[in-house]
Amino acid sequence: MCEGLSYNQTIMPNLLGHTSQREAVMKMSFFNSIVQTVCPVDIRLFLCRVYAPQCLAGEVQWPCRSFCERARQGCESLMNSFGVSWPAELQCILFSEMLRCLCTQKYSLKA
Repeated sequence: MCEGLSYNQTIMPNLLGHTSQREAVMKMSFFNSIVQTVCPVDIRLFLCRVYAPQCLAGEVQWPCRSFCERARQGCESLMNSFGVSWPAELQCILFSEMLRCLCTQKYSLKA
């Protein structure tokens, strides 16, 4: 799911405490069919930043709360139509609007 992103180095543990990429991939598989339907690109980039965060110059860049809210707004109604709720571990209140967080205006997927 995270192939083609504008970064290729990640670090573990991630924001959710997963200690290996294998564990993160297993948890992300829940979203595969949802992401491949009509959810916007924001959800894919958001999920990858949570489950496989970029490590740049020794610093991890987590997604901002506003990034989470945009991704959730774009996907939640579709998820609800399938009887699936937005996961508790991805509640946007858990994310910060700190200075070093990542918002979609700065980063995008490679074509």
